[in-house]
Amino acid sequence: HTLVAAEGRELIGTSSFCRGRMAEMSDFGEVISIYFLPEYMGKGYGKLLLEAVTKELAQLGFDNIYLWVLADNDNARRFYKKFGFLESGRSREDTIGGKQLREIQYCYRI
Repeated sequence: HTLVAAEGRELIGTSSFCRGRMAEMSDFGEVISIYFLPEYMGKGYGKLLLEAVTKELAQLGFDNIYLWVLADNDNARRFYKKFGFLESGRSREDTIGGKQLREIQYCYRI
């Protein structure tokens, strides 16, 4: 599933979400991504989009949500914590764009 954020006619952000893709967390909803154009970050749009995503996942029957965030993305980590997501204690190494990166899992209960 995908939701988009718009200001007027301009698409400024997007979020993808689904049933948890990890076998052991298939009863969770998963936020795969939230992206915004840089000039719209920090203006409250992310909160609105994440609220819409959690509402959609709740309507799909999920009480719990998880997502992965890059360990060195302090802004995103603060954003998710402020929203109410908590670190689960899980992390993973992933190769993105040819670079080895560490991701941390956050969970949220609706």
